[in-house]
Amino acid sequence: MVEPRAVARVDRGGRPRDPGNDAAILDAALDLLIERGADSASIEAIARRAGVAKVTVYRRWQSKQDLLMAALEHARNTNADTGTTGDSIEAVVESTAELLSRPRFRALIARVIGASVDHPELVHAYATRYLQPRLDALTVVAQRAIDDGRFPPGTTATMIQDILFSSIGLVLLDKADNTTAEHIATRLRNLLRQMGYRSPAD
Repeated sequence: MVEPRAVARVDRGGRPRDPGNDAAILDAALDLLIERGADSASIEAIARRAGVAKVTVYRRWQSKQDLLMAALEHARNTNADTGTTGDSIEAVVESTAELLSRPRFRALIARVIGASVDHPELVHAYATRYLQPRLDALTVVAQRAIDDGRFPPGTTATMIQDILFSSIGLVLLDKADNTTAEHIATRLRNLLRQMGYRSPAD
């Protein structure tokens, strides 16, 4: 029996899509977003960086906004970072500190925040596609720690979220030598202790 052949994806121009082109375009879009910001990451510049014709980009995405949002999703998938923060507060601290210690991630966050006025859809896409899965995972971990009595009575998962995610702004404003994973983890632990958190080692 003859096995059915795989069907290639077809773009709006009717030609089979090249996955290699897709990845190259998304990588180029993310690079230029980080390097130049949303306003300067033009379709022409993205196509040139990816080594493809401009029409190749437009066959896949109708606008620069669509392409940049797809690039953010691509970044999440490429890093295999789907929002999992760990199964304990200690693991959350370690994973958050490691993420915030990456210069490329800090640069991306800064660019996304900077685009909030002129490109609110981009910020919304980043919040829903990247941050929200992490917040959802953190809620489960935080509530478990509360139920286990590791935080004082009255502590809520939202309060713990606010503490950990406010660290993003602190890191963006901090000196470069204070952005190692070890330094950030120490800062987060100190903040949590101020909330009354007791680790298993305490």
